[in-house]
Amino acid sequence: MKSTVTVGTVAKPQGIKGEIKVNPLTDDNRRFFDLKKVVIGGAEYAVTGARVTPAGVFIKLSGIDDRNAAELLRGKEICVKREDAVRLPEDRYFIADIIGCRLIRNGKLYGTVKDVLQYSSTDIYQAALDKGGSVAFPALKEVIEKVDIEKGEIYVNAEKLAEVALYED
Repeated sequence: MKSTVTVGTVAKPQGIKGEIKVNPLTDDNRRFFDLKKVVIGGAEYAVTGARVTPAGVFIKLSGIDDRNAAELLRGKEICVKREDAVRLPEDRYFIADIIGCRLIRNGKLYGTVKDVLQYSSTDIYQAALDKGGSVAFPALKEVIEKVDIEKGEIYVNAEKLAEVALYED
């Protein structure tokens, strides 16, 4: 398990005083109001302000005081230390913890999760198959029997997976 959790990426500078616009990777943008510290490019910054508007999420960082300094952060991941991350409800997981998990089908290694696509109805897991090719499937309770983040394993129901999976050679 990673020591940090990615909560977004720096989209661009906002204005001339060092504020940055964030591409959030969360289902609740209000979480940015609670951020105290973030890690960007290996450096830790105190969060001195946050705004959530219809136009997006914006944060102000200590030591980033002008547009040029903010520009240097463009495109970089915004992370929080795991101990500073929000506590998730039961059966909810950080995408960073799902990516890299081994898929287990019928008790055997089936593949490895490579990406999670987020849609309003459900997340889609994309995985590289152990025997070559790839599969994409919705992260439905009927398909996913068990998630063990500590072991890095996701157990899938073979029958339900066969009904919804999209395969690529």
